[in-house]
Amino acid sequence: MEWGEFAAQYWDRRPARLAAPAPLEAARAHELVVESAEPFRAGTVYRALPKVRLHTSRGWLGAPGRLLPDVDDKNAERYLTRVERELNFSGVVLSVRQPLHLDHGVWAAVRDTLVELWRAVGWPCLPVEAELTEAARITWDRGMGAPSEHAVMIWVLEGAMEAELWPNAEGEPVQLTARAGELLYWPAGYRSRERYAEQCATLRLHVPRARHLAMATVRTLLADAVHARLGHDGSVPVLPFPAPAASDGASPACAFAEVGKAAGAVMEGPEAERALRMRWAALRSAAGLDPAPPPRPSAPPAPGQRIRVLREVVRIPDGPGRWIWAAEGHALPVSGGAGERIAEQLRAGRELTVTELCEAVGADEHNTVVPALLAKLAGWRAVEVLDEDGRGRR
Repeated sequence: MEWGEFAAQYWDRRPARLAAPAPLEAARAHELVVESAEPFRAGTVYRALPKVRLHTSRGWLGAPGRLLPDVDDKNAERYLTRVERELNFSGVVLSVRQPLHLDHGVWAAVRDTLVELWRAVGWPCLPVEAELTEAARITWDRGMGAPSEHAVMIWVLEGAMEAELWPNAEGEPVQLTARAGELLYWPAGYRSRERYAEQCATLRLHVPRARHLAMATVRTLLADAVHARLGHDGSVPVLPFPAPAASDGASPACAFAEVGKAAGAVMEGPEAERALRMRWAALRSAAGLDPAPPPRPSAPPAPGQRIRVLREVVRIPDGPGRWIWAAEGHALPVSGGAGERIAEQLRAGRELTVTELCEAVGADEHNTVVPALLAKLAGWRAVEVLDEDGRGRR
């Protein structure tokens, strides 16, 4: 896939169908679907990722239970055949939102696929949502309610699908049909309807494009900063009514006023801006894919141990002598001149010992800060500690 050519011809311009290999295979996608569905087999799970939903030609099933896939459903075809048989009617779509963080290898493959596109069109500052679907013999109208605020990219992993797209209320629909090995794309602003005449599995990405969507991220970061400043235990206050009057006749400050003052202080101080920089750095290192896989356990390497740098460490200035370091969807603040010298040595693909790194930055080989920083990067999977035979430790 030539992303530069795609960006020049189609991005933010018009829908397209293109030949494009998917960043994961249908078999692995189905394994992720089964893993994601397992907690939902006992009932509906709220505020959890991945988010699993089963839609049928007769409506959405809130608690599908055994109608969700399990390990006995070896592939999407067997699962879809079984669920239609048990429903005793045809037409299903299983949607699994944000499942990629369950497997770092899959997440990284999708992230690497996106990097070249973002280099051509710009890096997203809001999370890009991934979704896996398995569908058969159904028309899915979820995109008809309003013009999409996201650009949509759909890789067909197996089977075939058709998309009808409306640019406005009066315009004629654009019809696109894609089979396995092809990619469908349409910009934000389109209404959409999808048809699945046969069994089909897809990987799709939703890329935020509407400006107002940034408010949700700012609101969340502001709320977290206010909560941290207040130090409350999370309980909701109970207030007397009418409020008792102060000696001067004014109403005393209540919990709402405290929150307002804290929000004002946060906006005047550096917390909110720094939190936004941290968030942006993490998303930049993840090519927008969120959530990122959680860090793996890691320990500071010994002085003689050899390390290999696997990924670029994204660095963003954060004030005099301060930087934000980010890799694989995670970020942390780093301060001091040593951080600058360490970063110069951590070029992707390089191998060196901890001792060599310490010597290069002017630190003693028994320095504890450098190994601690390497342990953090190893947990993120940006570096790996090598065994004596040169293999990475897993």
